[in-house]
Amino acid sequence: MKHILLVDDHRTFLAGTAIILEKHGFNVTIASSGAEALNRMDQALFDLFVFDLKLPGMNGFELSEATLQRHPAATIVILTGEDISEHYDRLIEIGVTGIMEKSLGEPEFIGSLQLAMQQLTVLPLHLAKQLRTKDSRSLGPGSKAGAANRTLTDKELAVLKLIAQGHKNKDIADRLFMSQRNVEYMISHLFEKLSVSSRQEAVMKGIELRWLNVDV
Repeated sequence: MKHILLVDDHRTFLAGTAIILEKHGFNVTIASSGAEALNRMDQALFDLFVFDLKLPGMNGFELSEATLQRHPAATIVILTGEDISEHYDRLIEIGVTGIMEKSLGEPEFIGSLQLAMQQLTVLPLHLAKQLRTKDSRSLGPGSKAGAANRTLTDKELAVLKLIAQGHKNKDIADRLFMSQRNVEYMISHLFEKLSVSSRQEAVMKGIELRWLNVDV
């Protein structure tokens, strides 16, 4: 019998999903926060970890990283109802095995978990189509010579787009599942890359270098 650690802060969803898994022969341990999940890991061994991204205190990214530090061979599946297109690269870089949407039907859900336990990557089709062979992109075909050798990561580009849309640091942190301090650090680093000193200048440089559309 495979032992699964299921982590989600929505208790109704957590209980319902646990019932489905147990019906299909899994031994399920549940937790509603990252801290509780780490405590469960100290008490038992698991064959599969299924995490939501939005968790109190420690989010799904941080929990995945902490899990892999403890168990480098851990099989982790992210189960979420959020649009995580912007977070796809980060999750793959962390080392998760699969990403699944909460809207999956029961047969698809169980089938996907079984594939993950066979060390096969499971992804929604729309995310699989976004597979990239590079971790970063060059600063656009119209880059000037001084910027030609600099790059923006996907996360930095996501931050720049949110800046252009007028979001404050706290909003950016919430949307990208980051701490506010990390957002502040990333914005500072972004300003250095773009050789700017303000948000407005960063947006203008992003448009100039074709990272942003005029109607962002």
